[in-house]
Amino acid sequence: MVDEVIQGEGRRLDWVTLPFSRLGVLRRFGLYLPAGYGLAPRRYPVLYLFRGHETEWVGDQDGRPGLTAILDRAIATGRIDPLVVVLPGFMDRSRMHQGVPVDWSADAEEAGLGNGRLSAHFFEIKSWVEENLRVRVGPRSTGLDGFSMGGYSAVLLGTRHPEHFGSVGAYDGSFMWPGQIDPRRGPAGRADRLWFSETCAPYFSRDGRWDRAKMERHNPITLIETARGRRFAALKRSVFHVRAAGTERVGNLDRTRALVDALESRGIELSFEGSQLVLARRARHTWYWADRHLEGTLQLHDEIFRRDEIRGWTGVF
Repeated sequence: MVDEVIQGEGRRLDWVTLPFSRLGVLRRFGLYLPAGYGLAPRRYPVLYLFRGHETEWVGDQDGRPGLTAILDRAIATGRIDPLVVVLPGFMDRSRMHQGVPVDWSADAEEAGLGNGRLSAHFFEIKSWVEENLRVRVGPRSTGLDGFSMGGYSAVLLGTRHPEHFGSVGAYDGSFMWPGQIDPRRGPAGRADRLWFSETCAPYFSRDGRWDRAKMERHNPITLIETARGRRFAALKRSVFHVRAAGTERVGNLDRTRALVDALESRGIELSFEGSQLVLARRARHTWYWADRHLEGTLQLHDEIFRRDEIRGWTGVF
């Protein structure tokens, strides 16, 4: 089940393969276990971390120290309690398309994704983690975070399934515009070039026909605006830690502002508002700044996880 193990002082990062994936093909995900895991009868909170391919957060792009170094340091210095971190991946074999937890509308088999049911694949990873590891279960013990399209993935899951996730972060997310119309294009706005692109086509297009209704079902802003009943009540219990790059020219500041406006309009708790929305004036859409975001949000996720541990919150609605 574990096909590769990277070991070092004070941490362990495994690659876990699901032999009977819901996709019908072998798929793997990354798994960080903190120092001392399994040596004491304790259970750990879980953070799911997204980008597109499962290896991207682990690498050394932009001269960064790497994910395990960030996690090890935060735990060793006492800034956060030990936790389990999971790295799902949704990209096709060629890495030509975006990797998000949305079922393919196009044929996914030739792309190496089997039946293309990526949403079910994410939840089978979550089930495996909860059934096989010493982790706490419940929304206030389960967090999401991501960078770029991974920020979209984290917020999509957090708004579509808030009963499972109580702490949601994103750095410079590639969020959808309301109604898929980019208001910056022309006097009345035009279709969003990012989402109506070849890299996103397999999720929402088949035989050249785009499914706009499906796009709205996976649009976090629409999900926020239309939330009612139990889903809205769960959203109100969630906390969102959303930040953007310094300017629109070097990131997704406008898209992030639109998402934050939607969250604010429904009274959903935000860790960053107003001028705090920008991570730093120098911040760019790079891994260096994604790491800076993560170093800060790890502590925010930890605060929510500690509330759960102290209060014994069960997540029952």
